[in-house]
Amino acid sequence: MRHRHIIPLLSLLVAAILSACGGPPTAPAANTGRSLETTSISLRLLWVPQYQFAGYIVAKVKGFYDEVGLDVTLNPGGPEIAPVQLVASGSDDFGVETPDTVLLARERGIPIVSVATFFQASAGGFMVHSDSGITSPRDFVGKKVAVSPGGLQTEYLGMLATTDVDRAQISEVPFEFNIEPFLSRRIDVWPIYVTDQPHVARKQGADVRVLVARDFGVTTIGDGLFTTEAFLAENPNTTQAFVNATIKGWDYAVANAEETITILTKYNRELTVDQLTFEAQETIKLLRYGAGATCLGWNDRAAWEAEQKMLVDLKIVKAPVQLDAALNPTFVANAYDERGISCP
Repeated sequence: MRHRHIIPLLSLLVAAILSACGGPPTAPAANTGRSLETTSISLRLLWVPQYQFAGYIVAKVKGFYDEVGLDVTLNPGGPEIAPVQLVASGSDDFGVETPDTVLLARERGIPIVSVATFFQASAGGFMVHSDSGITSPRDFVGKKVAVSPGGLQTEYLGMLATTDVDRAQISEVPFEFNIEPFLSRRIDVWPIYVTDQPHVARKQGADVRVLVARDFGVTTIGDGLFTTEAFLAENPNTTQAFVNATIKGWDYAVANAEETITILTKYNRELTVDQLTFEAQETIKLLRYGAGATCLGWNDRAAWEAEQKMLVDLKIVKAPVQLDAALNPTFVANAYDERGISCP
């Protein structure tokens, strides 16, 4: 699981990035025969390689990027690595991030653009012990809840708002990457990615259940692919080729989960088949949620609008940003048009 630590970094980027703003992002026609502006690109993941990034890894290993003429470097993420910072500064060409972080960056003047949304529902959740009596955010009152600045804050604050819970009545404690405080019951509620940590906890003998925000009226979107306005303006054909091959990679990963698990165990030897099998099952549910049931990677504007409204209501974002600037659905639409697939 990774947590977002992007907020402090965004402020440091603004002054440097504004001077490098490019023109409005564009996209080529669906014709993939156009020449690529650049053939060597890099993608910054949100965390270490795991099923969360299976589509990109499969596209790399199976040669889907090679097929469209791209040499793609996949760079891992980590607890102190911020994809927005690295992409906005030009260290990486593309990154994986969530819509709330993209919108917050746009509000602060950082010209990044989402070109695909793969997780149609957030993988964020909150883990509790099954015998804790905690079945809703209302039960957080008087309990110790681990929180991290920027980490699942949208889901956490959204759930408290929809269930009319006074945050002041919760004992919030700093989140740690070591799950031991939860396992030893020193902390009652633990923020997680539902795709991995419930399995980890159960393997260590804990009987747990997971609360997810969408069960309490808060549907947030998860991981997507982004780049900068300048890169889109200068490299529309490269971007189209990259999106096409990435969608092909995700399609393959979803349709061939067992083979994908084998690929991932070779790509990251710390991963086990048991863990990846759990990750695959949970990840595919999120990929196929909503618009993803028809078209993986689809940018659902209504979902983005709903998320932005919630961010404004929660005062995470001060004012709405222009979604036409933050979200470019053309590349994914082109990819499916080429295949004769009608998306939502």
